[in-house]
Amino acid sequence: MRDAILAVSGRLDKKMYGPPIAVHLTSFMEGRGRPGRQGPVDGAGRRTIYQEVRRNFLSPMMLAFDLPQPLTTIGRRTASNVPAQALIMMNDPFVVGQAQLWAKRLLDTPEPNRIRTAYESAFGRPPTHAEQSAAKAFLQTQAKAHNEPKPGEKAWGDFCHVLFNVKAFVFIN
Repeated sequence: MRDAILAVSGRLDKKMYGPPIAVHLTSFMEGRGRPGRQGPVDGAGRRTIYQEVRRNFLSPMMLAFDLPQPLTTIGRRTASNVPAQALIMMNDPFVVGQAQLWAKRLLDTPEPNRIRTAYESAFGRPPTHAEQSAAKAFLQTQAKAHNEPKPGEKAWGDFCHVLFNVKAFVFIN
């Protein structure tokens, strides 16, 4: 999930090997053994496999999406679909930040192709006519909500955030 978000936003660093990226510590992550340094919210764009794992300071996003506990061995990962996953996708600073980054990239695309480009990046297919119409209406509504004369960075950021939360992005068929 995290790597897919980084890839779509254009932030994914595909470099292989190297030292692990320190875990990002939130204000809620307190306790004994708290690391003296912390990594950036986006993990410097590195793939999740390169993220440092501190058994007492685990990423809330990774925990919501069934990160195995590092205290024990596990033969098979569990797969769940719980409300915490939707809440993470809606509220996590990493997800929100990557949506804004993706929106900035989309604004470099010519206006008539932006929605199509977004759908192709997120889902590997063009939007249906109904999706195209709904996207245009959503962008207009968000532009008004953000006092933008036409859909700008904030409205497009909201749109990208919505696409990250669509079932087709979250689940593989």
